[in-house]
Amino acid sequence: MPRNRTELRERFIRRFASDPEFLRSYEDIQTIETVPADERFPCLSPRDALALTGEFFPNEVALTFLQNGSASDKPIRWSYREYVQEVNRAANLFHGLGLQVDESVVFLLPNVPQLLFGIWGAQMAGIAAPINPYLEIEHTASIARSANARILVTLSPSEPSGDELWQKAIRVKEAVPTLLHVITVGEVPAQGCLSWSQLTSVQPGDDLIFDRPITGQEIASYFHTGGTTGAPKLAQHTHRKQILNVCQMQLTGPRGKTNNGYSDIDRILCTLPLFHVNAVFVTSLNAILGAGEVILAGPNGFRNPRLIEDFWQLIEQYRITYFAAVPTIYATLLEQSTENIDTSSLINCGCGAAPMPVSLLETFAEKTGADIMEGYGMTETIAVATTHYFFGDRKIGSVGMPIPYQTIRIANIDDNGQITKYCSTNEVGTVLHSGISTFPGYMQEEINLTAWPQLNLFNSGDMGRLDEDGYLWLLGRAKDLIIRGGHNIDPLIIEDALVAHPMVEVAAAVGRPDTYSGEVPVAFVQLTNDASVNEEDLTAFARKKVSERAAAPVAVTICSSLPMTAVGKIYKPELRKRAIEAAFRAALEAAHPNIEFTIRIDDDKLVGAKVLLGFDCEDGEVDTDYELRKTLRHFTQHWELVKSKPKT
Repeated sequence: MPRNRTELRERFIRRFASDPEFLRSYEDIQTIETVPADERFPCLSPRDALALTGEFFPNEVALTFLQNGSASDKPIRWSYREYVQEVNRAANLFHGLGLQVDESVVFLLPNVPQLLFGIWGAQMAGIAAPINPYLEIEHTASIARSANARILVTLSPSEPSGDELWQKAIRVKEAVPTLLHVITVGEVPAQGCLSWSQLTSVQPGDDLIFDRPITGQEIASYFHTGGTTGAPKLAQHTHRKQILNVCQMQLTGPRGKTNNGYSDIDRILCTLPLFHVNAVFVTSLNAILGAGEVILAGPNGFRNPRLIEDFWQLIEQYRITYFAAVPTIYATLLEQSTENIDTSSLINCGCGAAPMPVSLLETFAEKTGADIMEGYGMTETIAVATTHYFFGDRKIGSVGMPIPYQTIRIANIDDNGQITKYCSTNEVGTVLHSGISTFPGYMQEEINLTAWPQLNLFNSGDMGRLDEDGYLWLLGRAKDLIIRGGHNIDPLIIEDALVAHPMVEVAAAVGRPDTYSGEVPVAFVQLTNDASVNEEDLTAFARKKVSERAAAPVAVTICSSLPMTAVGKIYKPELRKRAIEAAFRAALEAAHPNIEFTIRIDDDKLVGAKVLLGFDCEDGEVDTDYELRKTLRHFTQHWELVKSKPKT
């Protein structure tokens, strides 16, 4: 029986005499990998992990729920014994409703405890399929159909924001023939629906009413990807790969072979949505492997202004050791005062949805004493593929090294999706993934045809390079996905909306750098002959046509013609350069209205798009080093001053 959390973790991650105490370098990773993964990681599934932790640490707090995401909330808590019981009750409920192992339970829920109980319970009885509750009805129904959904769980209309979700759930059920049951979470049962609280309360919590052996190779969940808009892709996760990915993460630190003085108890603040892999695995499953505590900060997470206001108080009050956020949220949090707030419990924090400005990394460390560990992952890698190791070098601007037992390859890919050559050190190409926790493929077989240029080698669609120390540097995307504050946006949705206008002949959407959201969608259009529409009208038209608010373009630019390749395709790299130039120009003109800047965007094999700035000004009118760095501190693009000539 484990006597402490260090010994518990060793039930999931075996340590060997050859292991380095801490992982600092690529050589340390290679040493770890000399032990086969099956020998190092014995656990087969989240079900087994939760059962083990519940057995040995039954009275420790597993989950704390803050109903309003406020420091003044009275916390609602579940011990590990109670957590296991709630998950078992959910699994028994789903099984009792006829859920088969190849059928799914779809969840349309905000961040409530029942979503966690439901995800783990659905995986025990069948397949879990959490869905972004903010998606439109047609998109949600499409995911449910692809997921072979039998049961849908949503909020009761009596709950805050519940009516809209419940109405959507009823519409989805009408559109999906396989959906037989709608279960509502809330005090007041919804008419014509099943009640979560009533049905789970009569289910046994200490045992399952069914016997389902899990080897680890079975499909545990479907997580939708491909953007908050656009055709959904369902990434399949197996039980074993879920547990492996979290074990791989834990090897990167901060704990080594022994308890090294850092808090042995993980207290992780969950603010990101539980329909996303980060909150489910980096937060929730990660905590289970060390008998840690998840503090669920309200149903709406960072969408709740009160959480932002009380954030640093919560860090102090609950002695938080870790949380994850996107760059836009970090920028907002740094605007809140930390005066007289004790943030010393923070060990480190995570970020991986978008590039992080250097100024934010530095300011956060100065203000809190904790580093933001930039990483990189995808739904297709379960959650994490690379990260900065706690005891390793921080290479600001990179996304760290591959986690142990994960391989990153850089290659040139042709138009048919085939590898033409593998790239050398610091040579830019497409990022390819393979490893013990890389997903087995999409639910939709036709999508898999172009996703795997070689067996067990997944094409991420991202562009990057590996340096001489094994660190990955991302340099854009081969695919055209736009990432707005963590929202993945398919540009095709914007383009389809614009070409529906009778005066638009061609449209192309790209991401424009934005100091708050990382990037925002903008569009470029070519009009028909004799068209008489302006840019403002087209922007308004697109916003009405685009169903997802995050995908609505912030600006539409009319061009006499769009740049084309030799074969007649729109050449989006040129449009991205125009968007970068526009963003830099707007920032510079706002801060320095009396200075005329020249801006040129060059391609650089190491940093991608490089912004070259020049200007003429009166001698001493601007401190080029300080003022420009201040003005451009939140941009992630590399920029250089190449010309500074005083006026004569």
